[in-house]
Amino acid sequence: FSGSKYEELIDNFGVNWMFAEHFQLKGDFSVTRRFSTTERFVDPKSLQNKNESLSVNNMSSGSYNLSKSEELSWNTNILFAYNQMVNGHNINLTAGMNIKANKSEGSSSQYKGFPSGSLNSINYAEEIYEKPTANERLSRMVGFLAGLNYTYNNIYLLDASCRFDGSSDFGKDKKFAPFWSAGLGINIHNYEFMKQQGVLSTLKLRASYGATGKVNFPPYVAKTTYKVLTEEWYRTGFGALLKALGNPALSWEKTKTFDAGFQLGFMHDRLFITGSWYHKKTTGLITTVAIPTSSGFNDYYDNMGNVLNKGIELDVKYEIVRCQDWNFSVYGNMSHNKNEILAISEALKRYNDRVNQYYQRNSNLKSSSEILTKYEEGGSNTAKYGMKSLGIDPANGKEMFLKKDGTITYTWSGDEMVIIGDTEPDAQGSFGFNVRYKNLSLFASFMYKFGGDAYNSTLVTKVENAKIYEENVDKRVLKQRWQKPGDNAKYKDIRNQDGYTKPTSRFMQKDNELSLNSITLGYDLDSKFLRKYKFGLVRFELGANELFRISTIKQERGTEFPYAHSYNFSIKVNFN
Repeated sequence: FSGSKYEELIDNFGVNWMFAEHFQLKGDFSVTRRFSTTERFVDPKSLQNKNESLSVNNMSSGSYNLSKSEELSWNTNILFAYNQMVNGHNINLTAGMNIKANKSEGSSSQYKGFPSGSLNSINYAEEIYEKPTANERLSRMVGFLAGLNYTYNNIYLLDASCRFDGSSDFGKDKKFAPFWSAGLGINIHNYEFMKQQGVLSTLKLRASYGATGKVNFPPYVAKTTYKVLTEEWYRTGFGALLKALGNPALSWEKTKTFDAGFQLGFMHDRLFITGSWYHKKTTGLITTVAIPTSSGFNDYYDNMGNVLNKGIELDVKYEIVRCQDWNFSVYGNMSHNKNEILAISEALKRYNDRVNQYYQRNSNLKSSSEILTKYEEGGSNTAKYGMKSLGIDPANGKEMFLKKDGTITYTWSGDEMVIIGDTEPDAQGSFGFNVRYKNLSLFASFMYKFGGDAYNSTLVTKVENAKIYEENVDKRVLKQRWQKPGDNAKYKDIRNQDGYTKPTSRFMQKDNELSLNSITLGYDLDSKFLRKYKFGLVRFELGANELFRISTIKQERGTEFPYAHSYNFSIKVNFN
């Protein structure tokens, strides 16, 4: 048998005190405890005990695994607020603090050897298999905040805030960091002269700038930790080994963002358009740093690298028909993002060198299609690296490469790798429609992307590097390979088995795609029936996902993942 038991206890306390006109004090405190137990028992007579089945020479078999975990978290907020409206001026001032903590503990043990399936308590176990393990995790965070929200006649808008946060997950020298933001907006449609026309119902402009931070790594990585050798006893007690090197200077990863946008509404917002442009610069990017193995371990966490993201977002909604029985609306959105690595540390440069060395060391492998990620200044996090290919030489069936200095070679080299593509699309988004006629409705959502690249590793493994002596192969292995001088072929000579195909632009393809992501047909029962039997809602839905997909890459052969459809039927019932 196997099973899990989960229990969660939540307590909340709060206070809301209006202690004077325009002044308010709010506070809340919440505590959450979670308990989890997982058990798995394998009967001594089970066929799962292949190597330890019951016999004359083996009087016990079976196993029992027990895992327990307990988590305690609490969170408290205290907020002081001042609100007042004077002659069209609406002022909101806030100040407060937030403190939260999370502690979790867990243990795991395994017992072996039971006389029978009915005697499955740990009391009947023959032995404790290996030593039980335990783990603990603790993190705390405290923050102080202040904010200002100001409006005048609901036309001019101002928001400003600042925070000072500290986290136990960072190094002792960099636990605290300040963050702030400010934004301006103007509701042009609320001007008196704008209220006289009936076409433009919403016109809002806004802009904001600010800095945020985040914790995106496990606890304790900023602290030097040791592994206690509990299996080895010495005269002075346990021994210990250095497990991980801490970094007391590890600081917050910060992102400074400038965002500007607009909102347009026509015909009482039946046509609504939202657009924005953003510029995000992340400094102190946190990642692992590679160090010489002579130190006893391979890496530690540090702030390294600056990354820039900038792009646009556009969202359109249009309610074409709106009447008692009919409703027909369409929507669409699009986003474009450009990512650029502004600076990298010496550790990442050493990582790039190891990528080059990996391909050189594994030059004789014949089954790998792996294309490893590299990070270079001026590139992006989603860039793919390889050698620029000039195709297959018709004279000899070998691949020709273009080196960085413009010369041509038949020899692949990691030092000559350049950006051959980027998986980030030029644009992506979705569009769809929603139709309702009386109680019947139909919703459809399409997804699209274009301009990005994908490395077609399936063509590498199943066509160019096909295992012709071991497996059935694709017909293109025979029909589209170079065979004799003068052939203009996509793939190398089939007799060329001197090594696997290393990353090359020859297999980088445009990844443009359009799919019917979701479609749902629904029917709501008549309201008279619902009132008669005291139902709030009875709705039947028939849905499907991924009904079709159009792609520039052949789905049945050109990707590593299969293509599948899914269908579902549901009934939703609410009672009054």
